[in-house]
Amino acid sequence: MNITLLNPSLKTWSPNVYAPLGLAYIAAALEHAKYPVEILDLNSQRMTDGKLKGKLSGADVIGITGMVTEYQEVVRLVGISRECNPKATIILGGPLATTYTEKVLSSSQADFVVRGEGEETVIELVSAIEQGSDLGSIKGIAYRTDGLVNVNPMREPIKNLDDILYPARYLLDITRYTTHHFKSFGIKVAKTKSTTMITSRGCPYKCSFCFHDVWGHKWRGRSPHDIIGEMVQLKAIYGFNGFVFNDDTFVIDKKRVLKFCQELIGSGLNINWYCNGRVNLMSEEMIQAMSASGCKGIAYGIESGNQQVLDSIKKGITLEQTRQVVKWTKKAGICGTGYFMLGTFGDTKATIKETVDFARELDLNFYGFAMASPIMGTPMYSEAQKEGLVAENDLEDWSFHASVNLTKDCSKKELERLNEDVFREFTIQKRYGKYYLLNPFLWLNGLRSVVFLYGKRDYKELLRKVWGLIFKQ
Repeated sequence: MNITLLNPSLKTWSPNVYAPLGLAYIAAALEHAKYPVEILDLNSQRMTDGKLKGKLSGADVIGITGMVTEYQEVVRLVGISRECNPKATIILGGPLATTYTEKVLSSSQADFVVRGEGEETVIELVSAIEQGSDLGSIKGIAYRTDGLVNVNPMREPIKNLDDILYPARYLLDITRYTTHHFKSFGIKVAKTKSTTMITSRGCPYKCSFCFHDVWGHKWRGRSPHDIIGEMVQLKAIYGFNGFVFNDDTFVIDKKRVLKFCQELIGSGLNINWYCNGRVNLMSEEMIQAMSASGCKGIAYGIESGNQQVLDSIKKGITLEQTRQVVKWTKKAGICGTGYFMLGTFGDTKATIKETVDFARELDLNFYGFAMASPIMGTPMYSEAQKEGLVAENDLEDWSFHASVNLTKDCSKKELERLNEDVFREFTIQKRYGKYYLLNPFLWLNGLRSVVFLYGKRDYKELLRKVWGLIFKQ
């Protein structure tokens, strides 16, 4: 059975294009089970619908991943797949299909959904399709029977991540992906060719805005030996000497972090790396060890400069912890990234001002500000739904309307204006602002977004926002 995996084109105005590691992990599992696999990453490859149909026409199984923001594109790709290849089995996976299982099956011509982690599930499913065997016992799938959606029980999370094969990057054209991730975070590193990696899955924390449907709350980490083994391979084959760990939280297990740093130093790899941290888990000892092993940047989810707001979203950190950890990070020579949320529950004009003032006080190397976006499956979404602020059909326009004003005293326009103001101050006017504005990938991806949206009611809104963000004085 020939299998083709599709990564939809993400409509975003960003200079970075990332390798679809989720699909690459699935592809590695399928190839190990002796199935021929091809990955089509529409986010990095220019491809007309006509060319795509030609690519899909010979596939026996078509797998399509997607995030919540890509609902319309996923449904469109399912339609294209069915039109050019009526006999193919179409399987959906990823965050969108996991959270909106019944909706994507009922609103598209897809045959199956793989829910949660897919490496083990997809092998069982493809084997059952091939042999025509019973589907009822396969955990982690959903499917339609006589117009009704059957949802099987979830599969238990994979316990030992070292058992998972390295992602099949060799099925991707690595040259299509940007290799300037460190510059994106305002980090100056010489001669660094970088890529992304995943060293753990899951997060035990219960922030009200965080999505856990795919990897769950149970944290599982790869061993330092396994992580470094992949780094050695990537450096030898592709020349990568910079790695961005895309884990939810790299630093959950302090002993693992310290052992990783020790083994990395002993390996002699001489590489740079970047990860996501959490201020309540950091220690000066750990930060110093990370710096010594080549860590150049740590991202912290700071969210707010008001303690009551932090408590209301169940962040589990304090402002004083943030101040201390940022000091330790700077002292170790590591660049700090801070992510902040505007307009969440408990926010007012006054607390938003506190957040902006706190961000200035921290004097970080890179800032990321975003308006609150309640995602279905999170406590924030449930609360917003109770308040009548979101509805089920929001999914249709998620890319543009996921941001929701959850404040009591800010109008939508006021909140958007505040968000634009902080973007100009903390991104465009910072030293790395020129990198964004002069980066050709930024404008190329933006142009693709405009072309995709042309004729839809939102494309003028996108252009207006971008023009206002960049050129407003």
